[in-house]
Amino acid sequence: RELAQAMVNLGNECGTKTRAILTRMDTPWGRAGGNWLEVKESVDILDGNGPDDLRELIIECAAHLLQQSGLETDLSLARSRAATCLASGAPRRKWDEMLEWQSADLEAFNAKLQSHQAPVIYEIKALRSGFLTRCDARIIGEIIRDLGGGRLTKDSVLNYDVGIDELAKPGGQVEKNDILCRLHAANQSDAEAATARLQAAFTIEGHAPGLPSNIVEVVEQCQKPLESSKTQENCHSERSDESNGEPF
Repeated sequence: RELAQAMVNLGNECGTKTRAILTRMDTPWGRAGGNWLEVKESVDILDGNGPDDLRELIIECAAHLLQQSGLETDLSLARSRAATCLASGAPRRKWDEMLEWQSADLEAFNAKLQSHQAPVIYEIKALRSGFLTRCDARIIGEIIRDLGGGRLTKDSVLNYDVGIDELAKPGGQVEKNDILCRLHAANQSDAEAATARLQAAFTIEGHAPGLPSNIVEVVEQCQKPLESSKTQENCHSERSDESNGEPF
């Protein structure tokens, strides 16, 4: 939170209207992780589909930008305007224009969306029935990194195809052998090594969890320079009443 406040203050002091949206990061946003898989999910959102939590975040960010730019004064109306725009197909058309402006082969890209995947795909299944209460973003992120989807050093070579998708999210009820996620790997040994680690990312219990808001707080400009965490009391922010934890 202090880092967000410092960045917000710096942006505003430099003449740029700036605010920060703090979100929960203990669970991944959306249902995909990994370079190519996240591109596919993003295009799915632009097509009017995609996971609800990711759509919520996109609309929230767009709404704040509309308000900050003066195009809307009321945040609720800004959210409605952003949602209507997303549903209209205009953002997908703009995406396609951007690709064409960069001399990309749009036909080849759309064909790749339908068919391209990693060489090995494993289904990670629930070991018991119950309610999913935990989906650990850190463990999942480290696994994707180790599969080649992220860098350990600046010289690391990325594999854009690896990652996870069809990710089950906390709050949902699952039956034994339901798919918790699909693992996309470059080869069989990588997939097998990641499978046991992925099981550790999920917790299934006998009761439905209480889920806090995904958006924890909106941080705006502080009226005083930050000297300590106590200075937060003098800052403009909107906190979700449903959140009882610190953002990551």
